[in-house]
Amino acid sequence: MFDTPPVASPVPPALSNYIQPNLVHGLRIWWAFFWPTTLISIVMTIVANYWARYFYENSNVPGSLLRPIFQYDSYFFSYATAFFVMNYILRKNFRQFRIGLLSQRGETGSEPLQPTLGRTIPVWWTYSWRTFVYGLAAMFVTAIPRAVLVGLFAWNRGLESLMGTLSSVVLGGAIGLFVIYSNILDENFGDFRVCLLPRHTANDATSTPAETPVVS
Repeated sequence: MFDTPPVASPVPPALSNYIQPNLVHGLRIWWAFFWPTTLISIVMTIVANYWARYFYENSNVPGSLLRPIFQYDSYFFSYATAFFVMNYILRKNFRQFRIGLLSQRGETGSEPLQPTLGRTIPVWWTYSWRTFVYGLAAMFVTAIPRAVLVGLFAWNRGLESLMGTLSSVVLGGAIGLFVIYSNILDENFGDFRVCLLPRHTANDATSTPAETPVVS
């Protein structure tokens, strides 16, 4: 499935150095996006919850005002962090390839574009709403298998909670990988296209010589 080029996204005719995305590319991009997004959002959520609890216990701030923070701060930090990490990923050089944004949807006469915050918005939005919708569907479809798996560890509350968290993380990670591979790579966003290109092009004056080791 992952090695078959999308029918709706033909190879742009102007890209002589185009790299056809495969599962390995998708995994590397997903991992570079997933782990910092998850780590940063978790840390920020813990800090926000700590201070919200501190204000609740040491001030006259009513709990009704702080309740939304405890309920929704993890979602806010997750999506906010994802935006800036997505911008970083669009700029990142991987070991053997890079993500390129090409004008005119990669057609003849297209030129590379800078991954500005404005161009990051449609890519981030596509990732966000698709992972949300697919996540709801996946949670419904896998509800029974996940309940059975978690139930096997019901004899220990700690393990039960851990397995529940791990199953959710694995499911979310799989959905994120699918969206990045199927709905971002080789796709058009407005007037530009997201493609995989060689790490250094022949016209790149700052390119490192081929014999120089490259560390991602």
